Amino acid sequence: MEIPQVSYASTAPELSDNTRYDFFSRVVPPDTYQAQAMVDIVKAMRWNYVSTVASEGNYGESGVDAFVQKSREDGGVCVSQSVKIPREPKPGEFEKIIRRLRENPNARAVIIFANEDDIRRLLHAARKANQTGHFIWVGSDSWGSKISPVVHQEEMAEGAVTILPKRQSIKGFDRYFISRTLENNRRNIWFAEFWENNFSCKLSRHAVKKGSGLHKCTSKI
Repeated sequence: MEIPQVSYASTAPELSDNTRYDFFSRVVPPDTYQAQAMVDIVKAMRWNYVSTVASEGNYGESGVDAFVQKSREDGGVCVSQSVKIPREPKPGEFEKIIRRLRENPNARAVIIFANEDDIRRLLHAARKANQTGHFIWVGSDSWGSKISPVVHQEEMAEGAVTILPKRQSIKGFDRYFISRTLENNRRNIWFAEFWENNFSCKLSRHAVKKGSGLHKCTSKI
């Protein structure tokens, strides 16, 4: 369709292929960089044996593949086993994964490329199995600085190392973004819908129903 796209979160390595995705750009580095950072951490900590856990899908599987490839290139790290979390886990699936991870007691370090919910459920299963303090989690940017995966099970995440690309705020963009209004941002076809949802209002007076708590939108914040 030749429509330029700019992503703030797409990290899959294959998106770097300009012959296939020549209209795609991103403002985050591909997973190969954080995979290398994970290998560096593992080697610095002198962990010879590790396990990997990935959410089924492009992000999780590509991330683990990148880690395995980097660990082979650098040498000195043995991947004991790689476990994949199904897209639709059956009851008891996470408990089964914890049992598999326990099969090699020397592979206490676990590399995780998984979504937030899978991380939360994995930690919960480890807690149920009384494995507090056994596993050392090394999480990708999907965990990063997020609190949601560890809420009410903070002790399971104690000692975890998580990766987050270096970032900083661009004050010029912040000023530009908060200055957008209905009057000066008509070219963005989704902005009106955002405005209605964000300010709980309706652009059409006829759409405002009595008792709905909504009011007619204005162009000012």
